[in-house]
Amino acid sequence: MEYQIVTLFIIAILNAVFGYFVVRGGGKATNTIFSLVAISVSLWALNLAFFIKSNNLESALIFANLYYIFAAAIPVLFFCFSLVFPQENMLFKKKYYLSFIPLGILGLLMFLNENIILKEIFITDSVKDVLLDSTNYIIYGAYFLVFVFSSYIILLKKYNNTSDETERMQLKLVIIGTAISYILGMFFNLLLPWTGNYSLIWLGPPFSLIMVASLGYAVIKHHLFNVKVISTEILTFSLIFFILVRTITSDNVQDQIVNGLLLLIVSIFSILLIRSVIKEVEIREQIEKLAEELKDANVQLKKMDKQKSEFINLASHQLRGPVASLKGYSSMILEGSYGPISKKIEDVVTRLSQSSNALALIIDDFLNLSRIERGKIEFNFTEGNLKEVVDSAVEELKQKALDKKLKMTFTAKKGNYTLNMDSEKVRQIVSNLIDNSIKYTPKGSIKVKLSQENEEMLLEVTDTGIGVPPQDMDKLFKKFSRLANANEENIQGTGLGLYLAKEVMNAHNGKIWIESEGQDKGSSFFVEFKAKERRKTPRINSEKELSEAK
Repeated sequence: MEYQIVTLFIIAILNAVFGYFVVRGGGKATNTIFSLVAISVSLWALNLAFFIKSNNLESALIFANLYYIFAAAIPVLFFCFSLVFPQENMLFKKKYYLSFIPLGILGLLMFLNENIILKEIFITDSVKDVLLDSTNYIIYGAYFLVFVFSSYIILLKKYNNTSDETERMQLKLVIIGTAISYILGMFFNLLLPWTGNYSLIWLGPPFSLIMVASLGYAVIKHHLFNVKVISTEILTFSLIFFILVRTITSDNVQDQIVNGLLLLIVSIFSILLIRSVIKEVEIREQIEKLAEELKDANVQLKKMDKQKSEFINLASHQLRGPVASLKGYSSMILEGSYGPISKKIEDVVTRLSQSSNALALIIDDFLNLSRIERGKIEFNFTEGNLKEVVDSAVEELKQKALDKKLKMTFTAKKGNYTLNMDSEKVRQIVSNLIDNSIKYTPKGSIKVKLSQENEEMLLEVTDTGIGVPPQDMDKLFKKFSRLANANEENIQGTGLGLYLAKEVMNAHNGKIWIESEGQDKGSSFFVEFKAKERRKTPRINSEKELSEAK
């Protein structure tokens, strides 16, 4: 009998501790109701232990009535739990309190008539036999079953109606865990007493741990780090309680001293362990929170980046029309389509034409950037002459070089410069390189050379400009990258030309690079093409693939 009482006391303490730790995690309805379930189970086990231990008929009857009342509270509270679970922020509505009316009536009737369920208790050699009131016991059992089955109907409906996988797992855990406890508990505490076997009623509370554990875990399932803290606390308190029981029940003083010292040591280490786990959990929760915030920020950044790309694409398209008109009309004026013009007007229109060409290059840069970022850049590979493309770009920018009093020359070795390429985008690369040399060369010269050796064509643009410091070489071909000395020389520029040139050359299976001896020592840009390249489609056509190609 002693082992029965000790078992029930342990069950009572474990349930009470578990309920306390869960309700401490928050004042939400699910946490509060779960804690009330755990406390009811604890009081049920505790009064059952006192009933078994009691040798006095009057006290035994009191404890028996109390454990029947607390047992009756469990299905009511479980029913309330099923109403609010698993919605974390759901409030306990006033109408839900109506479910406590049957429990209140039962408690009142048992207070007025202590023999309403138990007619009589017989004690023979410390063994108790009980005579039940058949009719009232059936009503008590029916009350119990109505609340239990109603709870499962609600939980099963929620399980079938939700598509959230986490909620489905929580509901499944509650349904299975509580079903095991209810089946075994009702077998030992409702069915066997009905058949006259009252000796095994102490086995019901141990199986309640399955229910309490499943409910508690489901409540804190979405706070997994808290599980570690609660598990550690329950384990350490259980160990302390076990050693405490050993100390109290020791037969001699020596064992009590040894167990007492062991209890002290375990208590100290338990406190240190719990503090360590709590600190670890707090750090991990902070990391998890920061990770979620970073994830949300990343989503917002991607959304904003997409909107930015769409805006640039739209704005660039809208600007192309007016710029094309400016280029066309200024060209017609210079060609004399509208009659002769004075030297003064010719100079103004020439500057207008140059500015229009520069603006057209910038717009094309932004358009191509937008297309790359959206993975929609397209290449029109056709057979063309690289020498003609370079010559056209040089002629277009020659006047701009003359305006800065720079000497610009173009030389091409003899050879066949026929190439399968996107002529428009290659011309844009050449124009950007020459335009950069003009911008960042205060005085001196610019040499454009084209050569062919074996199966490779090499374009070289060399200037006597500001040069590139060795530490800045890696920055040049990055998006929106402008060097400090470049900003000092010329504030105009987007920092996109070389980035786009790199991506276009990747698509042509070619290469682009720079050589410079340092600041104020000029620079040379090299663009290499494969003469036998016959690709009909671009090798890469999205930002992801472009980055992989790098």
